[in-house]
Amino acid sequence: MQTIKNGLAIGATLLGLGCGGASLPTDKLTAAESSMRAAEEVGARSVPRAELHLKLAHEQVEQAKKLADDGDEDRAAQVLTRARADAELAIALAREAAVQKDLESSGASKTSVSSPAATTPTVSSVQQ
Repeated sequence: MQTIKNGLAIGATLLGLGCGGASLPTDKLTAAESSMRAAEEVGARSVPRAELHLKLAHEQVEQAKKLADDGDEDRAAQVLTRARADAELAIALAREAAVQKDLESSGASKTSVSSPAATTPTVSSVQQ
């Protein structure tokens, strides 16, 4: 009789834990938050387009938390994936802006870097 009571108590506890609402997929949440921190560290807040995507990522994490609270864990996971993608885009945009700024400050133009042929002498100019 005591074994049955213990079994029922354990079963009720496990059932209660299982019905306690959905939780966020921690791996996706961690990845999104990590990417958002990385975006902030590379200066995404100072680049308007990067800042926009970083803001979107923050909003999407909040939306995912609400979805998980409402029991929609699958949708929350999708939104977290999108949040990570926006944060990664913010990183890329911030890095691009930093490279562009370095190029401009070094006096190099965008065309001379992207087109090495522009600075390469031609055969006719070497022969003269």
